Amino acid sequence: MSQMRFAPYGPCHNGVIMTFAHDVRSNLLMLVDLLNSAGDDAGAPDTLTTSAQLRDFAARHDFSGPLEATDADVAATRRLRARFARALDTAAEAMEEEVANAANLTLTETAALPQLVRHDDWDWHLHAVGASASLSDRVAADVALVLIDLIRAGELDRLGRCAAEDCSAYLADFSRNRSKRFCDTGNCANRTHVAAFRARQGS
Repeated sequence: MSQMRFAPYGPCHNGVIMTFAHDVRSNLLMLVDLLNSAGDDAGAPDTLTTSAQLRDFAARHDFSGPLEATDADVAATRRLRARFARALDTAAEAMEEEVANAANLTLTETAALPQLVRHDDWDWHLHAVGASASLSDRVAADVALVLIDLIRAGELDRLGRCAAEDCSAYLADFSRNRSKRFCDTGNCANRTHVAAFRARQGS
């Protein structure tokens, strides 16, 4: 994939502001999926422990180029996941700088050299590293670029944690007024609303 257009914002559509272009949304959802692959304290397993799982992850997020993954790619991607989880879990007043530092380090490590390309159904967009780069480097470059874009646009708070009491999954908030509170991984919104309704009925 490694795909981000220069302009991350789109026009209004049917009266709703389409804040993020398709490729930026795709990379942001990929990042959320990566962070949530670590599992949770409730017993959900880590789903990024094998080369097959990394290949499936890349295929799920429409990465272009060869989807070959080694054990080294898996280890590097897991380190990347931990790096950005730590940065995003930093106290609010220091988070932006921590994420920026992590993104800069990641771009350095991947020897990123952005190139404008177009292929398949994609118009002009950026590939941060070449198609011959390792799969872990391609994932890393996408993560760094989308976070850099969020920071520059003042939109880092589009990344958050689920508000359900028993869930700590990450989420991406594409709502117009930043109102998304629940993740998409565990039916948390419905469970929370049902629990609140039952609590009201019992009071």
